[in-house]
Formats: sequence, C-alpha cells, structure tokens
Amino acid sequence: MEQIQAVDMDALTWFGNQHSTVGDAMMKACTQLGDKKIVLAAAVVLALILYFLAGKRRTALIFLAASMLGLGVGQSAKYLIQRPRPNVDWRLIERPHSTSFPSGHSIGSMALYGTFAFLAARHLRNRAAATLLLTLGFAVPLLVGCSRPYLGVHYPSDVLAGWTLGLACALLALWADRRWGERIAVATSDPPNAGNSPTA
Repeated sequence: MEQIQAVDMDALTWFGNQHSTVGDAMMKACTQLGDKKIVLAAAVVLALILYFLAGKRRTALIFLAASMLGLGVGQSAKYLIQRPRPNVDWRLIERPHSTSFPSGHSIGSMALYGTFAFLAARHLRNRAAATLLLTLGFAVPLLVGCSRPYLGVHYPSDVLAGWTLGLACALLALWADRRWGERIAVATSDPPNAGNSPTA
C-alpha cells in the first residue's frame, strides 16, 4: 500500500507541474461533465428520452440500471475503503467532503457515457456514426478522469479504479442488451423472381 501511495504522489506531483491558464480552464470545464448532481442526472434523463422515442424501452431500462449500478458501486467502495483525499497546496477547486477511492466522477461518467455509447452504437446501422459515438462516449470519461488529479482532488489510482468499475458496468449493460434488449432489425431482400413463379 505504501508503494501505491508513493507512485500516486509522484503522479499527482506530475499533474501539478502541468498547470497552465488554458489547461486549468479546460480541466475545470471537463470535470463538470462528471458532476453527479447536475450534468450526469441531466444526461441520464436525456438518454432515457432518446431511447424511449426510438422505441428501445428495454434498452432504456438496461441503460438506467447500469448508470445506477455505477453510482451504487462507487458510493459503496468509498464507504468501505475510506481513503482520504490528497492534501496539496496547489489544488484548483474546493476539496470535496467525500472520501477519495474510487473517483466518483470517473466511475459515474464511464458507466453513463460508456454505456450510452455501447448501447446506442449497437442499434445504429451507420458504422461511421457508431464509431464517432463510441469515440466520444469514451473520450469524455477519460477527460473527466484526468481532470481529477490535475485539479488536485484525487489520486491517479482513484481514477483508474473508477474507470475500471465504470467500464465493467458498461460491458455488463452491453451483454444484457444483447440478451434482453430489443433485437436489431436486419434488412432482407426477396430472392430474384419471388412471387413471379411460372404457372402451369
């Protein structure tokens, strides 16, 4: 545990040395994309609306379950592990009152955006659109996670744990959607001369 703490502190110091005016502004904006009370809650509601409008009701429920699972696992782990937040004098935002491990922003954003990307891409027929959605769906949680040690409120291992748990939730949702979600319509064409068979 002491070795992990030493590596964490070295990595945290590295993040602290990367500060710049542009970087500070960008990371403060990125971290808001993982805010549970406002942004993630709004994203869940919007995603549910989109799934229901598309007629994917079971997929919507699977998405909601995965998002809630990520939140529950993160809060449970925080309660059990009780790791204190890093205490650095260059912290750029107010120090949260909750414990540090795992990063709630990281697990929440990966479970939500990653799950949405997996499930939506599965139902898209346009491969380019699906690829773009998957790229954005996982780029956002990566940025959110990187913002936490940059801002001085998490150790890097908190973020790695959050990403791993969130990705597990997203993969579980993808498995569940393949098994219980709506089937993907496959376009078929009639064989040549179908319906025009010769008469005796």
